[in-house]
Amino acid sequence: MEGFWTVQFNGVEGFGSGVVTLIGGQVFGGDSGFLYTGTYTDRANVLAARIHVARYAAGMPSVMGRDQFDLELTGALNGNAIAATGSIPGTPLKFGAQLTKQGELPH
Repeated sequence: MEGFWTVQFNGVEGFGSGVVTLIGGQVFGGDSGFLYTGTYTDRANVLAARIHVARYAAGMPSVMGRDQFDLELTGALNGNAIAATGSIPGTPLKFGAQLTKQGELPH
């Protein structure tokens, strides 16, 4: 699953898009208002991730209605795409994402 990915996502207050790099069990990414950092595992082509999302730019709406939060996500790899679902732990707030692999990382 390592690589450079685009992501389209939806939350309780709208939708958005960004980019994510998966490398060595770590997640790095962002969009026009938020940074994403975290960890992931890949077991039998199933992604499980815990991602911290934090605002870095004022004025951009949050799809989850918060300036920072943690997400737990799972999704299955199908070709060059992952359809993932998740939530903010301890809340009923749900999140959905579609990741599309854009490229491999150099080794």
